[in-house]
Amino acid sequence: MSSIPTRKTKCATCPFRDDSPYADLRNELTISALSESSRICHSTGVNALYTTRKPEQLCRGARDQQLQVLHAMGFLSEATDDAWDAKCREMGLPTPTQHEKTKSTARTRTRSKT
Repeated sequence: MSSIPTRKTKCATCPFRDDSPYADLRNELTISALSESSRICHSTGVNALYTTRKPEQLCRGARDQQLQVLHAMGFLSEATDDAWDAKCREMGLPTPTQHEKTKSTARTRTRSKT
């Protein structure tokens, strides 16, 4: 389970945007997101297509595809991030928000010991 946060919006060149120069990758990326794992946004992280220095985030477009399919299957109550987080909590899995709080708490504890 990924603890990487998901982008709130699609990046400017997201393959899931209708006007994206990478729209031809959409089908392959959707299959990958549904059968392998969540996709990292190509505009974030150390392997970004273009240097942005943005921290690694999950692709909003790929996540939207996951949400739509999981909702259509009846696994999620609705195709939203809130429904995803609720299902993670129900299954005892951390959500990115919970993970960030845990990391922040651990950093605070480490600093207070020094």
